[in-house]
Parts: sequence; structure tokens; C-alpha cells
Amino acid sequence: MAMSDKELVKRCQADSAAFEELVRRHRRAIFAYAMASTGSRQDAEEITQDVFVKIYRAAHRFDSRYSFTTWLYAIASNTCKNKFRSRRKRTVSLDLEDTPVVPVSHEADPLEAYRKSVEVSEVRNAINELPPRYRQVLYLRYVEALSYKEIAEVLGLSLGNVEARIFRGKEKVRQKLLKRSGKN
Repeated sequence: MAMSDKELVKRCQADSAAFEELVRRHRRAIFAYAMASTGSRQDAEEITQDVFVKIYRAAHRFDSRYSFTTWLYAIASNTCKNKFRSRRKRTVSLDLEDTPVVPVSHEADPLEAYRKSVEVSEVRNAINELPPRYRQVLYLRYVEALSYKEIAEVLGLSLGNVEARIFRGKEKVRQKLLKRSGKN
């Protein structure tokens, strides 16, 4: 039976296999989050590496009463913020390179699958144009499926602020999509 993330983080400093398993489980998600936050593959790779170094060094301080995922994303968020402080704002991409745009089953209508992939692409493009404060909350909510409470903990915001940012971000995306479709 596989160990939980909480068990792995407790063992990671004494057992390199436990640390490697944590990295294997979460590397891709942290890279995608860093990519969505920075828009730079090089920065995302650097941030991902830094996050796991911090996890390794701080493993003894992890409080197992709390969610490992929240702790992980809080570290990733702070690492991204530190990167932002050292650089100017950039355009950000939510392109998750290896992630299929639309999961297509063998029974799926190819025309319908194409239509959905175009819609997803349009939404991603609209999200990419948002300021970072909206991109981050939308990414954590709709890609990583974190609860509003977890997002608030990760980003160090109030629950009301998270709710407002998600609402405003979704509204900005809706407006951009309507404008592009000529239904504005």
C-alpha cells in the first residue's frame, strides 16, 4: 500500500526514496502552477526545484494536522512571489504542454472534441491576459481544484478576497470571450 503524502514528508529527510516519491507525485503540478504564475519555462523549472529543496529542508516543521497540499502550494506561492519581486511583470501562460487540452475517448465525436479543444484554448488565452492576482486564483481553483479556504491559506488572503478575485477573474474572462465572439 502506498504511503500518504503526510507519511512521506515525515520520512523524506531520513529516506531519500520517500522524498523522491513526493517529488514524483507533485513535480508536474508545481511546475504547471509556476508556469501559470510566471509564464517562463526557465523560471518555472527553477521555482519547481526551489520548492522541493524548501520542502526537504522544512519537512521537520510540517504539521500533519494540516493538509500537505495546502502547505506545498503555500511554499510554491511564496517562491513565485519572491521571483516576481526580483523581476518585472510578464505575460503568463496556462499552457500545460504535456496535458491534453481535451480528454478524448475512442467513442467521442471528433468534431465535438475539436470544438471543445478550441473552447478550452480560447478560455486559456483569455485567462493568460488577466493580471496575476486573477490568474493564480483561477488556476488553483479550476486546475488544481483547491477549495476557496485552501486558496486563501496558500496565498495568504482572506476568504472574502479569494471569493472576490475568483468572481472578478471569471467575469473578466467572460467579458473577453464575449468581446471576441462579437456578442458584446
